[in-house]
Amino acid sequence: MSGKKRVRSKKAERKKEVSVENVFSELELQNSAELLARAKLLNNVLSLIKESRLSQKEVAENLGITQPKVSLLVGGRLSAFSTEALLHYLSLLGCDVRISVKKPRSRIGIFRKKGNLGVH
Repeated sequence: MSGKKRVRSKKAERKKEVSVENVFSELELQNSAELLARAKLLNNVLSLIKESRLSQKEVAENLGITQPKVSLLVGGRLSAFSTEALLHYLSLLGCDVRISVKKPRSRIGIFRKKGNLGVH
């Protein structure tokens, strides 16, 4: 081994932090729960598209959208898709999509605190 001293960059010395459950809330974005839910929906759509092994053109035909729109999907452009659109694509991809609503336990709970939005 040569007598060279190995120099660590500051970047290498930074500790890796484990992210919290919702990166959007960590970034202090409004509607972080909704953004996380949409991101999870988009991730499900992406995994099914990849699993299908179809071309973007074929995926576009099956989803009833243009190939450039599929390109945005595959590129993970969350801002280009509404929750409704992603749910529709999941349905077209063969998923059973279910939405459940858990109401507050009493009238007092209405508007008292914000509920949770999640994708499982």
